[in-house]
Amino acid sequence: MSAKKIVNAPLKNADLLQVKSFNNFFLIASLVLVIITTAIYFKSLSNQLTTWDDDYYITNNADIRTLHGDSVSVTLKKTFSSYVSGNYHPLTMISFCIDYNKHQLDPKTYHLTNLILHILNALLVFCFIWFLTQQHWVAFITALLFAIHPMHVESVAWASERKDVLYSFFYLSALCTYIFYLKKEKWKVYFYVLAFFLFGMAVLSKAMAVSLPIVFFAIDHFLSRKINLKSILEKAPFIILSFIFGYVAIQAQKSSNAVHIDYYNFFDRILFTCYGIMMYVWKLIAPFYLSCYYNYPTKLNGVFPAIVYISPIVILALTFLIYRSMRFGKDVFFGFGFFIITIALVLQILPVGGAVIADRYTYLPYIGLFFIIARGINYLLENRSEKISSLKIPSIAALVFFVGLCCYLSVQRIKVWHDSITLWDNAIENEKFDVAPLAYKSMATAYYMAGQYEKAISDYDKYIQIINNNPDVYCDRGISLYHINKYDDAIKAFDQAIQLDPKHLRSYHFRGLSYFNLKNYDETIKDFNSAIQLKPDYPLGYYTRGLSYYYLGKYEEAIKDYTIAIKCDPKYTEAYSNRGLAYFNLRKYREAINDYDTAIQYNPQYANAYYNRALVHDQLKNYDEAIKDYTATIQFLPEFSGAYYNRALDYFVIQKFEPALKDVSKAKQLGYAIDPHLIDILQNKLHKIE
Repeated sequence: MSAKKIVNAPLKNADLLQVKSFNNFFLIASLVLVIITTAIYFKSLSNQLTTWDDDYYITNNADIRTLHGDSVSVTLKKTFSSYVSGNYHPLTMISFCIDYNKHQLDPKTYHLTNLILHILNALLVFCFIWFLTQQHWVAFITALLFAIHPMHVESVAWASERKDVLYSFFYLSALCTYIFYLKKEKWKVYFYVLAFFLFGMAVLSKAMAVSLPIVFFAIDHFLSRKINLKSILEKAPFIILSFIFGYVAIQAQKSSNAVHIDYYNFFDRILFTCYGIMMYVWKLIAPFYLSCYYNYPTKLNGVFPAIVYISPIVILALTFLIYRSMRFGKDVFFGFGFFIITIALVLQILPVGGAVIADRYTYLPYIGLFFIIARGINYLLENRSEKISSLKIPSIAALVFFVGLCCYLSVQRIKVWHDSITLWDNAIENEKFDVAPLAYKSMATAYYMAGQYEKAISDYDKYIQIINNNPDVYCDRGISLYHINKYDDAIKAFDQAIQLDPKHLRSYHFRGLSYFNLKNYDETIKDFNSAIQLKPDYPLGYYTRGLSYYYLGKYEEAIKDYTIAIKCDPKYTEAYSNRGLAYFNLRKYREAINDYDTAIQYNPQYANAYYNRALVHDQLKNYDEAIKDYTATIQFLPEFSGAYYNRALDYFVIQKFEPALKDVSKAKQLGYAIDPHLIDILQNKLHKIE
């Protein structure tokens, strides 16, 4: 007799209680995750944007400032057709455009978006593990460790790492959708299409998402689903998309010379891979001495440090333990497999960038290792064996201690990311015995941006002691010297930069400015001749060379250079104003007034243009117009004694003695050397009127 099919069977009371219990747990656990994550990362909202990639992605990136009006289509086209800092991640760049459109360069906006995405990712980790295992404590512990681990601070507190939290959001959403595809017969096609769409969004956010199809296979194995031709074919579109974006990612890295395959031999790369895996596992357990930059191990007499050679032995031992664990279940194999699959692309098999490992690379991969920990804790809690029972309290105590430690270390790590100076100071401190040259260079840049030029010079010197063939560093050192008025020393630094790179435009520019400040105008002209030869459409070069001609009394040559500068930049107000001065000295007053009119049209608050135009009006004896311009000058420069004095003279000429006396008194009060006879004359004039 065949069994009857039960349709719409009502849930039993026990089932209802179980569903209600999970719903309550889900809500409470989600609330706890949100509160803890927010509490830990709240201080990140007051952090600044750094000079560590934030300048390329946000601060100095004009492309994120055009997402409005008719320029939206142009922005989208450029975003999807270009690389940024050696990466292709158009959705990440669009997210920066949206942030900028809301609050321009307010750091809080970018950090808040990262935090919101991190909170959502923690909740998605919770959902993914729950859908995978149906064990709520496993899901909660995994998500909690994901939310609070110090190695994840870099991905959240660093504004430029938006790509990590954004691609992870789509990646985790795709994982959840894939499990629905496997477990739900209804809407199966829609879940498949949605998973593919989410995968596309993930790889458009960051290329590391290309590992997703391999993780799908790992999930199949964990859920005891047969891996056959059908399961392979269903993933074919995902695999094809992975290859496409993997190729694009490699080309993007090559475009910025970030791939260093020729620097290290095959054996070195195997060592780096083993060393990286070992360090990632170690820093999960002991997340101390974290850094924003971990330099490649350096060879001493052709030999790496011993720890590098030990790492393959550690990895072999770890692999053996994972193999042995398969006798007890798939947990360790799946968790470590998830970790390796998602981190494989950045294990320096193909050396990319200057860092052997990076905290940010663990953002998704650590989920696999957290899963192993959570399954282990859950096993201890559910096992009723007397032997195991004795381990329950110590294990829970260890977990609580580790959670507390992670929370504390994450809060401290967020403080390190407050600004560029604290960030690189920490990196140098943690790597004090083998500091990467980049750390000194970045620290110097941070000091430079903060206006601490002496400290910047000191760190540039430390960099040069290690690497002395970088023209950019010599130039930056020279610019720092320039800002503290050490022009002779600055010129020597620029000389070194130009010797290394005869086409180093910035060095010609600032060496020319240094000569200009030393009033060596002939040398200034020579340097700007070189700069203009390197860059013919260089308005600042023509402008500065024009200034030199002006101070040499070569007004016609100055006018020619100012005119070219204006052709390069039609709104170059300073060029209009200084060309007006040159015309003034040639007594071409009408041409001068026209230039000042244009300068003021483009910049209505340009005090110097008003003042200089007033001088021209004085020459033309247009005293009323001159007074108006001096008044405008005083409005923007209320402490400008010369404007008060000249306006007083004009008032005197048109016989307005009372305001003339007030202006003379004000000019004297501001320190202008006033002839006492002038004051006497004005006072006598006023007495006669009375």
